[in-house]
Amino acid sequence: MQFKITQGINNCTVICCKEDININLASIKKIFKHLPKNKNHAIIFSDLNLVDDNEELINKKIRLIAIGQNDQIKRMVNIDFYNDTDELIKNIDSQDRVNSKFFNRENILIIENWKMKPVIEHLELKSRPTHFEINLDSLAYNINYFRSKLKPATKMLCMLKANSYGIGNYEVACLMQLTGVDYLGVAATDEGVILRKSGIKLPIIVLTPEINNLERMIRNNLEPEIHNFRSLQTFNETCKKLNKYSYPIHIKINSGMNRQGFSAEQIDELINALQKFKYVKVSSIFTHLATADSYALEQLRRFDTISAKLRRALPHGVMRHALNSVGIEMFTAYQFDMVRLGIGMYGISEFARNKTKITGKLTSVITQIEEVPAGETVGYGREGIIGKKTKTIGVIPVGYADGLNRRLGKSKTYFTVNGKTAPVIGNICMDLCMIDITGIDTEEGDRVEIFGNSPTAIDIAKILGTISYEVFTSVAERVKRIYTVSEELIK
Repeated sequence: MQFKITQGINNCTVICCKEDININLASIKKIFKHLPKNKNHAIIFSDLNLVDDNEELINKKIRLIAIGQNDQIKRMVNIDFYNDTDELIKNIDSQDRVNSKFFNRENILIIENWKMKPVIEHLELKSRPTHFEINLDSLAYNINYFRSKLKPATKMLCMLKANSYGIGNYEVACLMQLTGVDYLGVAATDEGVILRKSGIKLPIIVLTPEINNLERMIRNNLEPEIHNFRSLQTFNETCKKLNKYSYPIHIKINSGMNRQGFSAEQIDELINALQKFKYVKVSSIFTHLATADSYALEQLRRFDTISAKLRRALPHGVMRHALNSVGIEMFTAYQFDMVRLGIGMYGISEFARNKTKITGKLTSVITQIEEVPAGETVGYGREGIIGKKTKTIGVIPVGYADGLNRRLGKSKTYFTVNGKTAPVIGNICMDLCMIDITGIDTEEGDRVEIFGNSPTAIDIAKILGTISYEVFTSVAERVKRIYTVSEELIK
């Protein structure tokens, strides 16, 4: 069984089950357990055989909404009953008109069959047909692949900065809790606060903490990276002000990236400061690798020496971590006490490319098909030149405002349409682009893969002379995220 999770109207989350199931407390609790905690729950169903614990579901503040003529449904109490989907939709619309939201900040589970399609279309947030599709089962598979490279005692920190590389903070964080990850990492305090307000309980490290936001960080139980003496002293003073003793911090070592962190020459001074500051307690010591070659090995040896000296001076056990996704693959001997998994989770690591699964796909649809005669041009600047033969052009509602880099126009890349490659023709527009679908058996409404399996984010990055991180994080917020997850993963 597979579930599709997407944004709904009035800040709701819509969960569609792709096949009929018996509604019972055990299965429903498993589904709702991993959805935002600050929302109520509702189930919409029709023509199903329900077990006898529907009253217990109601006691758990799960609202039941029944549609259909099933006699068993009609006999139930404390259930909102509608004869058909039209009646339910009219009720939703009438409630909206008087500004009394029938569905507001709710997790809505819909037991999907042919009758439910108009309800789903009505409740899902209306958006352009360009979607970022995320398979959470593939994400879990990738996490377990990297975990298989580690010793049983080695902990795993998963990076969720930049909205989990564009995938979605909360949804990925829920999966981290399911799969037994030890720590989460975010870039900014705001990212961590959002996770805490959504019910995420895992320890969260803030890797670029803001000096003017420390109190908020502490009140939300977030743990800062400390990379210089100013941030160490300021954070200790903030903990003292809030009467927080031995608050966990994470010391950043500069082993050769020369971006942030304490150098080898500063370690003695750092030890003296840590012995003096009683309101903070070092939880881990870590570094960042600049490359994935022999220089990384040199960094790892430096870090080993520096961190060992610092750890010997502290009166308590301290974790060490240095490896990123590539490092886990290449320098497994230096896994220390914890590793930091980032882009590899999403199956786009160059080194693990054939061993992991693609997690995110950017897709859209063909909204218009045109036959453009020979000698004509396509798009702004007349850059898409039609040669001696008529070409069939497909218009796709995705552009640089959605994160499709304008430099990918003029046949620099292709999309996949019904298993065939279709090169981009002409310049990419803000909201649209055009592809050459000459000879491809397709029609308006067919879905198009912009990147995912073919081309991959790595392929796109190579064309642009960048890295796959930028391709993923460039997908705009206005692009609708759709998540799929299997019942087996939830179990």
